[in-house]
Amino acid sequence: MISVVIPLYNKEHTITRTLGTVLNQTYKDFEVVIINDGSTDNGVSVIQNFSTDSRIKIINQSNQGVSVARNEGVRNATYEYVAFLDGDDEWLPNYLSKMYEAIQKFPNAGLFCCAGKVRSGGKDYLRQADKYKNSIVEIDFFENPHVFVHTSATVVKKSEFSKTQGFPVGMKRNQDFALFFALALHTKTVFCGFPLSIYVGDVEGQATKAPFITVREHVCRRYNVVHKAWFDLGQANKTYLIFTKYELRHFFRGFLMKNEYDNIMFFRNNLEENLVHKFPSLEWVLYRKSFFKKFAILYINFTKLRWRLRGYPRLNY
Repeated sequence: MISVVIPLYNKEHTITRTLGTVLNQTYKDFEVVIINDGSTDNGVSVIQNFSTDSRIKIINQSNQGVSVARNEGVRNATYEYVAFLDGDDEWLPNYLSKMYEAIQKFPNAGLFCCAGKVRSGGKDYLRQADKYKNSIVEIDFFENPHVFVHTSATVVKKSEFSKTQGFPVGMKRNQDFALFFALALHTKTVFCGFPLSIYVGDVEGQATKAPFITVREHVCRRYNVVHKAWFDLGQANKTYLIFTKYELRHFFRGFLMKNEYDNIMFFRNNLEENLVHKFPSLEWVLYRKSFFKKFAILYINFTKLRWRLRGYPRLNY
């Protein structure tokens, strides 16, 4: 059986569509835990008028943010497996049945991810790892985590979730990555290569619309949370470090192209020192002055080529 956790904050315009895709699942052994995070609209009334299904329970709390809401949802979940769904996303009818199949096939895993679609601008884009298409397999999570994982396409084992700090409280961006990446260091990860979830973009109030400079401290905190978990677990996962350095350089290249040197230095000054020291000292020198811009970009391009030559896929966001 599966507990479905939905954080709710001012989603009266989308929640019935989202909830309808849950109630329409072919797999029926689930409960729905909705955490009303101090909504100021009529979302709760909309839900109550939409369905009287006994599997739905609504828990009200003052507005404390999505991390607190999700953590509270897990705490109130009855079952060992918890599926997350945001109040503006959707599932195809056989999503839960396919995820349950993955759980049955890999009972020792604690993190289950599913392919999906991204709906934006009136079009659907596929989020899929092609080599795992139409299969259910255990994966090396840090091979390409941004393709593998999305909040509304993830199921976690509650006992493994409890080994982490949960969704970091107070983060306005990347709180889901912080949790799932850290969890992937604790437990085995399974990928379900069937596109059965839909992330709906272009929705009013989404945090991803915030300017980067207003959320960079939260992005930086994500790296620190995950790196600390990696360090505390004995630095055993080698792919994690390869991926993290690649991803940070991917960011840095974008900053260099826009002459946003202050963003690079913000990361240099706020990342965990242990992570900073994983980069050569000379590399940080290249990032400091516009005079070295061409050399810095050339160096990053070289490291990206090495990533590809080592057999890793091109990253997707």
